Amino acid sequence: MGKASSSKKVARAARAGGGPRRAEQRRLAFPIAVFAIALLGTLAIVIARADRESEIASAEAPTTADHWHAAYGFYICDTFLPPLADIKPDTTGIHTHQDGVIHIHPFSDAATGKNATLGKWGEMVGVEFGRDSFTVNGTTYEDGYDCNGQPGTVVVHEWPADDLEALPEIHTEDFGRIRLDQDRAAITIAVVPEGAEVPRPPSVPTLDNLTDLPGATTTTSALPGGTEVPAPSDSAPAPAETPAPADSVPVPTTAAQ
Repeated sequence: MGKASSSKKVARAARAGGGPRRAEQRRLAFPIAVFAIALLGTLAIVIARADRESEIASAEAPTTADHWHAAYGFYICDTFLPPLADIKPDTTGIHTHQDGVIHIHPFSDAATGKNATLGKWGEMVGVEFGRDSFTVNGTTYEDGYDCNGQPGTVVVHEWPADDLEALPEIHTEDFGRIRLDQDRAAITIAVVPEGAEVPRPPSVPTLDNLTDLPGATTTTSALPGGTEVPAPSDSAPAPAETPAPADSVPVPTTAAQ
């Protein structure tokens, strides 16, 4: 066999084997493939878990099919603050009508189930809930707040509004995470001296005078101080009629003498 023929066989063998560089590439290809598969698997698990959590949140009450209400009040030492109003357009379905009631009818999964919280409602009315404090109308209330010479403690008491004998569920921290998970609840957000009684919100009777429910009629509800106001409604009031200007009224004329 000639030298040329041997050289060709060696060249063909080198091409078939790929040489050292190709062998190195093959050795790297396997761990890269394993890493890619593991990464894709992890991403799939994360996405599936997020979807599952979203499904769970939307399946838990309140759902987008629910229309709930909770009476609330901010009790500072020994006095309730006036009811709050929304400070921006409602984008979640958790809002108020300046009636002392939290209206809970979520528009999407972002406000259903575990996402329906006191903090979510606070965003609508300009209230900031901290771990152990709350800020309303520009004032922050926290443990140690001066209640007429006594140090106050921040608490949130929650009752079923229709059970006057029920003891309250008492929250002492993470107020923004308190879930709005029942219809016709009564919630008092308070700062009071240690051992002081925390009353139910005065807006509880308003739960029976709502006009944003099917079949409801317009009634009045009493606010603290005896003032009666029309019950709230989700529908916009009809515009008032404007009387015609005086100069538009025909003026009778008399015949010339």
